[in-house]
Amino acid sequence: MSNRFLLYVAFSLVLFMIWQQWNIEQNPQFQTQSQIEKTKQSQQPEGDIPEEALLDKSKIKSPDQEEPVSNVKNKGENLTITNSDVELTISTQGGTIKKSKLLNYFKTTEEDSENINLFDYEDEYYVAQSGLLHDKTSSKNEKTKLAPNHHDLYEVLNKTSDSVTLKWLTKDKDISVIKKIKLNDAGFNVEVTSQVINNSRRAWAGRQYRQIRRESSGEGRSWVTPTFTGGAYYDGTYNKISYDEISKKKPKLNVQGGWVAMMEHYFVSSWYFSEKENNLFYTKEVNAEGDRKDYIMGARSEALIIQPNENAIFESSLYVGPKLQKELEQISEGLELTIDYGVLTFIAKPLFWLLDKINLMVGNWGWAIILLTILIKLAFYKLSETSYRSMAKMKQFSPKIQSIRERYGSDRQKMNQAMMDMYKQEKINPLGGCWPILIQIPVFIALYWVLLESVELRQAEFIFWLNDLSTKDPYYVLPLIMGASMYFQQKLNPAPPDPMQAKIMQMLPIIFTAFFAFFPSGLVLYWVVNNLLSIAQQWRITKIITSSK
Repeated sequence: MSNRFLLYVAFSLVLFMIWQQWNIEQNPQFQTQSQIEKTKQSQQPEGDIPEEALLDKSKIKSPDQEEPVSNVKNKGENLTITNSDVELTISTQGGTIKKSKLLNYFKTTEEDSENINLFDYEDEYYVAQSGLLHDKTSSKNEKTKLAPNHHDLYEVLNKTSDSVTLKWLTKDKDISVIKKIKLNDAGFNVEVTSQVINNSRRAWAGRQYRQIRRESSGEGRSWVTPTFTGGAYYDGTYNKISYDEISKKKPKLNVQGGWVAMMEHYFVSSWYFSEKENNLFYTKEVNAEGDRKDYIMGARSEALIIQPNENAIFESSLYVGPKLQKELEQISEGLELTIDYGVLTFIAKPLFWLLDKINLMVGNWGWAIILLTILIKLAFYKLSETSYRSMAKMKQFSPKIQSIRERYGSDRQKMNQAMMDMYKQEKINPLGGCWPILIQIPVFIALYWVLLESVELRQAEFIFWLNDLSTKDPYYVLPLIMGASMYFQQKLNPAPPDPMQAKIMQMLPIIFTAFFAFFPSGLVLYWVVNNLLSIAQQWRITKIITSSK
């Protein structure tokens, strides 16, 4: 049994799982006729504001007072704030963050390429909303508006290059809310505060909510890199939630700390919370213009009671930017898990750490991949040596094996017994070449996801024509070298005794070349270097064994 065949089979399984996940995401289940009828008969979808809570009146000691309704429904004014990494467009309607232009990330490698807009209200609807909810009382139907949600209009109090301060008032000016949205000097963190000033004769009780709303879109995804696009949250464990799950399950749960997020291949937006803060995490599906469906990941805080002539501040934190592992680790526990390495994260994270350290020394991600491949090859040198020695011996005795097959013909029992006797006599372990490779497969798969998920490789230059290690080789040079290296490596292996298996093995270099032609060049670079190192090691060991006879 050839160890290379095992490796090819294992990698083929990886490709199959990728294709299967892509097929699931690209082809959602169709509704049955009964489901369609139920949908028609159901009520209209919920609005995009979380439900208010029922107030405990025992905590309110001041008399009731009617407040006028103040619900402005125009679109408001757009304001821009910026730092060295991101530019935000903020609406005076609710303080909604409508656009986030990433100043150092571009759509393509062309000189005139546009910046990536993570939040965007024009092309693909994707925004961060926040607001306040005044708790209802149980004794009467409260119709007055005592807190601004993200539909209400604010006036501008102050604006600087990196912050904007807004103000909302009830009509009689007894309750005012000062909302400030501020960027740090650098980075992708946004601080949002809402100060509630209560000048009325009764206590104010309410909560803040923060949510991310976006339409479902599969644009920009590649069939060879079908990474997850959808919602996620952290409640002590990392949880992904697809748009379909948001639509059908609408989960709600109370969480201490944690975060909620919307994520895609290289970028993520997340409201994250302090360890002392308790929130109700919720999801919603809402109808938008035309046939568009929008999905919401949000969190609603616990109630805060503000007595007359007092004030209090609601604080919120938002991250909107690339999935930079070191930065995400420092922001909130578990947020780095949005860089989704899968079940082999415990292997993938150290591999990325090592890759990053090498890049800091050499200053080029392509050379870093090559050096990391060499280090991995050295780490598994002894295991590979055992495998290649076993293969070399098997190749050496291939004529004898073929002779046994011809001698016993269709009598498989006698043939197998004769082959086992030969293995015992020559001290050959037919499975000796398999197990060392099987041990290495998890490391290979983990490195595969590191190279696929790392935003650091996006538009990273290597040499010559390779100016983006996250996209395919435009001239298919690396895939062709990879295919040739697989072919020559096969020549060093013993030919499979089964004719059908031999034909399959001969086709594998062609099949894999076709697959790798569309894979990110960083992945193909790793595979090429790994193959070349394997060929050199296998050739050396085969030569030593041959010359010793």
